[in-house]
Amino acid sequence: MRTTLSVERPQSVPVAVALAPGVSMLALITDALGGRLRGAPESWRRMIRSVAVPGDGPIVRSLATPGYSVVPDLVFPGTPTGDISVETQIEILRDLPGQALLDDLAAVTGGRVPPHWRAAAERPRAWLHGYAGLLERVWSVMGDVWTRARPLMDREIERVAIAAARGSMDAVLNDLHAGCMFQDGAFSFPDTEPARFHIGSRRLVLMPMITGPTSMVSNLDGPEVVWIGYPLPLAGTLASRAPRERHGGDALVLLMGEARAAILTSLERPLTMGRLAEITRHAPNAVTYHCDRLETAGLIHRQRSGREIHVERTDRATALVHLLGS
Repeated sequence: MRTTLSVERPQSVPVAVALAPGVSMLALITDALGGRLRGAPESWRRMIRSVAVPGDGPIVRSLATPGYSVVPDLVFPGTPTGDISVETQIEILRDLPGQALLDDLAAVTGGRVPPHWRAAAERPRAWLHGYAGLLERVWSVMGDVWTRARPLMDREIERVAIAAARGSMDAVLNDLHAGCMFQDGAFSFPDTEPARFHIGSRRLVLMPMITGPTSMVSNLDGPEVVWIGYPLPLAGTLASRAPRERHGGDALVLLMGEARAAILTSLERPLTMGRLAEITRHAPNAVTYHCDRLETAGLIHRQRSGREIHVERTDRATALVHLLGS
């Protein structure tokens, strides 16, 4: 059984690469805790199991029950097709109302919630918080691997860009992993819940993942974008490398999270929201989300000037950066 995406003219499809670590974390969770073995290094599985707690059971059953592959879109909150951080996704999950999960479940199941999602449907808010907690704990042990994967990610971004420029995206699609196939204008891969889609005029976003060599995560029915998460080439080589040691300068990251620490340390002078997104390499909607929280905490203030919004660090935030970021 295979899911198929019709892409008759791959050379004319707009293609981008997005770095969305939350997609990798879901693939690793289902591998290490849900029994969907996709070839993730055993050392990574052990790290993930080391942070699992008994309450994760219902969460994992929802995400990885055998015979099912479809999950609600909000499992990837925010805009996973942009470079959105796991910290941002965790906070979005914790802020979502339970009704959002119920609505999403109804949309993807046609109103017939399958048995493995019924516990979540009975207590949707608790499920969202439980999933956020699981994601946070897995990221605490796998975030360093993601950071060390950046040179491989940059190489992959360049490879896809060259293929797109040369009109040879069919070769990229045919090589995402051993189970994928691009033939006669159709991209397909093994799936327990097979379906057929047509890319039409939508954009294709590829998401390299730090996972096992046969992992695949996708969303093929979005209104404007089709995205496919696939194994980052040579990701397995990262498992044999020792994690980098943390240093004193990471104290601000440990306290605030990577995204907010980056925002605060970048504000040595007032910046526009657009420039702040460029410097921190986070999606504009993610920067807006974190700035909302930082402003509520009294660490920044924003002021509109014409069409631009300028962001300035408060004295309180400057003291915090100097204390923890040195």
